[in-house]
Amino acid sequence: MKQKIKWAVMAMAAWMVLPPLCAPAAPTGPGAPRGTEQYDAETRARLEDNRIEYDELRALIHEYNPNVAPLWDTYRDSKEDFANIVTEMESQYAAVKSLAEGYISAGKLTGSKELSKAGYDVDRSYRKIVQGMRDRVDKWDTDKKSTNIIRMVERQLTAGTQSAMIGYETIRQNIATLETMVQLYEQQADMAGRMAGLGMATETDLASANADLLSARSQLASLNSQLESTRRTLCMLLGYDPDSNPEICPIPEFDMARIGGMDLEQDTIKAIGNNYTLISQRTSPAGESSAQIAARLGVIEEGEQKLSVEMQRLYQQVMDSKAAYEAASVGFEAAQASQAAAGRQYQLGLLSQAQYVGTQIAYCQKKAAKESANLSLLQAMENYGWAVMGLASVPD
Repeated sequence: MKQKIKWAVMAMAAWMVLPPLCAPAAPTGPGAPRGTEQYDAETRARLEDNRIEYDELRALIHEYNPNVAPLWDTYRDSKEDFANIVTEMESQYAAVKSLAEGYISAGKLTGSKELSKAGYDVDRSYRKIVQGMRDRVDKWDTDKKSTNIIRMVERQLTAGTQSAMIGYETIRQNIATLETMVQLYEQQADMAGRMAGLGMATETDLASANADLLSARSQLASLNSQLESTRRTLCMLLGYDPDSNPEICPIPEFDMARIGGMDLEQDTIKAIGNNYTLISQRTSPAGESSAQIAARLGVIEEGEQKLSVEMQRLYQQVMDSKAAYEAASVGFEAAQASQAAAGRQYQLGLLSQAQYVGTQIAYCQKKAAKESANLSLLQAMENYGWAVMGLASVPD
């Protein structure tokens, strides 16, 4: 009798196991119907306007990434299926209660305490299982433990997509710079050719000018190829058809206020608490022997120490990037002033065309340096922020 009751309880408990998450076909991208996720009208319009903006990436990944979006859909569908099971089990409670009362009555009539206990156990176990299942349904949307893996994948893909968009913007800015540089190098090479014809420049000067032009053209062709490849990757990550052509908006200048919100000590504590690798270590079996327990604790402590060092490195990377950006900004301001002065001098005939073109080239280089430093600072800040949220790798 006890064995039969044990198997009955185990069978009912088996209903509590969720079906495995799977990844069905990818959504068709922004604009496609989406489950039960709700946004206000303004946010929904932004997500569906065929424009990719940096501050929208997290929502776009959540809604349309071909790996993440189906996981959330499956999780929501599982909730509905699970809720139906709970409702069905609740409706069967009257029959279970009748069965339990039969055991109890038979136990009293025969004087069998075992039969009476079996009846009470069946009733109590069934109600406990059903209540546990009902609690799970009620907490479904806020149960972080059940969605931990999905949220981890979503964060990883969001971080990767941010890097892809930063990379795209870097390439695009470099292309814009090189297109201007090619024009300036063409002028420079043309002038060098004319001056060489007049005996005012050497063949070495001419070869150098042509070499600069050829190098810039070669870099431009390579960057255009990289830009297209990065564009297709970005589209796929966000659920767009790679052959579509959504507008990829420029990334705004870095908000320095984000640096003011950094607190290495507190952020390191959060990073240790959130880190997925360390969580896995902390929730691993404790071991049975003293040696096993000590070894496990040693691994955990070592992991926390390594992550603390990694947080210091990421923090310093932000500080170094900030200093580089500030230096590049100063350099660009000086280049702007020099270009303005050179323009006035050129108009007054105090500066040759070759000299004027040289100042324009220097200006373009300083402008590119500032833009690159801005994006490098943004990437450093994102790396630090994601580390706080648990994505930092713990060095071996």
